[in-house]
Amino acid sequence: MVTAGLADNTTRAYTRHWATFTRWCELTGRNPLPATRETLAEYVHHLTGTTTQYGKPPAPGSIDAMLSCVQSAHKLAGLDCDPRLARMALRAYRKQRTTHPDPALRHRVRRAPEIDVNALRAMITALGDAADAGEIHPLRAERDQIVLVLGFAMMGRRSEVSALDIEDLTFTTRGLVIRVRQSKTDQDAVGSEVIIKHGRRPQTDPVALLRTWVARLADAEPPIISGPLLRGIDKHGRLGGTPGYAAPGPNTGRIDDETLNGIVRDAAIRADLDNGTAHTFHGLRAGAATSAAEAGAAPSTIQEHGRWTSLSMVFRYWRRGSAWANNALDDVGL
Repeated sequence: MVTAGLADNTTRAYTRHWATFTRWCELTGRNPLPATRETLAEYVHHLTGTTTQYGKPPAPGSIDAMLSCVQSAHKLAGLDCDPRLARMALRAYRKQRTTHPDPALRHRVRRAPEIDVNALRAMITALGDAADAGEIHPLRAERDQIVLVLGFAMMGRRSEVSALDIEDLTFTTRGLVIRVRQSKTDQDAVGSEVIIKHGRRPQTDPVALLRTWVARLADAEPPIISGPLLRGIDKHGRLGGTPGYAAPGPNTGRIDDETLNGIVRDAAIRADLDNGTAHTFHGLRAGAATSAAEAGAAPSTIQEHGRWTSLSMVFRYWRRGSAWANNALDDVGL
């Protein structure tokens, strides 16, 4: 019930949050549905204590997600939910964590490192070098390079990119149209289109790279002309979804969200990027948005290309990018 119509990642998180909340209600003799405002406030106080079922107090953002889960459950059940006391408690906790004397408990918003064009090129080169050195299969290097360039060019979410099928690509004389059938902000699956133009360098040209990849799939045995675009590749270079593919898990062909994170992390480490192990797929989306702002793209243009529903998140990237392009101290002469 709580997870109806939600994205897969949100579904998993909400299922976990709801189970934790209902278990706490059971142990404390409270009713989870409907929950009183006092129950919600007490739950937040419990979570911010020194000992919880999580072992240590969760970050404020995690508690915020838990409250959103409980509110969603009430909304779907047609019940009222008053989270004001709980959110006041959360606000106080957030301020407390910001200035906590223990650095390990001091809260700060964690963001994956952004991947700009220079970092992207370094990662692409590192993958090619690894294939030349026999460290990874050339087909895997090619797929991983496409994952990086496609994620950046689409400003894509993991769920959007992993869900792409060959049929979602339409090549034109001007570039490429990618059909995003469903995304985090499109729960009704209305779908949207992303226009991708040719890159200036063959190494990072998303249109040319994807043309080559689609042709590579069509030349496979048996030919792959439909279904998942980005596939698993075993150590022998066999594609997921084809006979003989030898890798853990079902042979569906499609790679999952976490595999995308692993691809980005591996390339970042191979490219010797700062804090390489902290890189995730989201860094491509964030880096592309900031880079677009630095290049002069309007916030609304970035919003439409990246499929953000609100400009508030876009402005975070736009302010950062525009500050690099037009810094207040550019002409001061420091």
